[in-house]
Amino acid sequence: MHQIFKSNLIAKFLDGKHVGEIINVNNFTSLLLAKQNSISFYNDSKFREDLLKTKAGIVILKDCDLSLRKGPSIVVDDPYLAFAKISNFFLRKEKKEFIHPNSIISKETILGKDIYIGPFTVIGKNCTISDKSEIEANVTIEDNVVIGKNVKIHPGVTIHCGVIIGDNSEIFSGAKIGTDGFGYAKDHDKKWIKIPQTGSVKVGDNVDIGANTTIDRGAIDDTVIHSGVKIDNQVQIGHNCVIGENTIIAGCTGIAGSAKIGKNCMIGGASMIKGHIEIADDTVISGGSSIGKNVNEPGKRFTNIFPYNIEHKDWLRIAINLKKIGKKND
Repeated sequence: MHQIFKSNLIAKFLDGKHVGEIINVNNFTSLLLAKQNSISFYNDSKFREDLLKTKAGIVILKDCDLSLRKGPSIVVDDPYLAFAKISNFFLRKEKKEFIHPNSIISKETILGKDIYIGPFTVIGKNCTISDKSEIEANVTIEDNVVIGKNVKIHPGVTIHCGVIIGDNSEIFSGAKIGTDGFGYAKDHDKKWIKIPQTGSVKVGDNVDIGANTTIDRGAIDDTVIHSGVKIDNQVQIGHNCVIGENTIIAGCTGIAGSAKIGKNCMIGGASMIKGHIEIADDTVISGGSSIGKNVNEPGKRFTNIFPYNIEHKDWLRIAINLKKIGKKND
């Protein structure tokens, strides 16, 4: 059964202004698919026709767009942000306390209150799982791991020894936290000798880690993911990296070892960041870009990719010309 919310209470939660009659809302959806008990939002003029035709019971929008809406509305400064907040009312369903009999949990591990642990999950020695955390099926948690309060871990996640996960964080399916960093030294016979990775990973509060993302443990010091960081699917974060508060990283990004990313940065998908460099706060990196040296001044945007869908012969011509320009500047 769907949860039901009064539209005036939703407006109060969003610090918005309620306009029109109060209705019951039990779902959220797009303007086109909305029904009489749906809540939706309008934030872009290209969806104007959808707004005019919508059957939504109530719509979140800006004050400047209120004249376009005949039915009940909630007026806010940022409808997209408001919609993101309210959707959590409908999606978040805390599971009741339950430990599946097919899970394996060390007797030396401490479990908090209202814990949910799914089938075939294995939890090692000396771990702490705090109150109201949910650990789904087929999760592996090695020894000495600390999981904060209200953490959700999706199926198939592996958390290696000594990792710390902060409160209200969420780790999606297939993520690997605390895997060995990629560290090798070459001996006199030109053979690679593995360097032991003795650090760990510390994850702050309110961090999201996407599906199949890998975060390597530190070689000596810890890899650190500060509070509020949001990491997309299939991201690689190397050993000893530090990711600053509230930075967001889109999918398929690779961050090499010992890179330090500042606060409030935005890193586009498929970006490559060289190891042992520092990136200042509030930096924006366009998708597909490569960052190979320090970014010292905060608030800059970097884009260094060739045009998309360029033919090979055109690529060769551009590369030759760039090489000529480089020689002229030597």
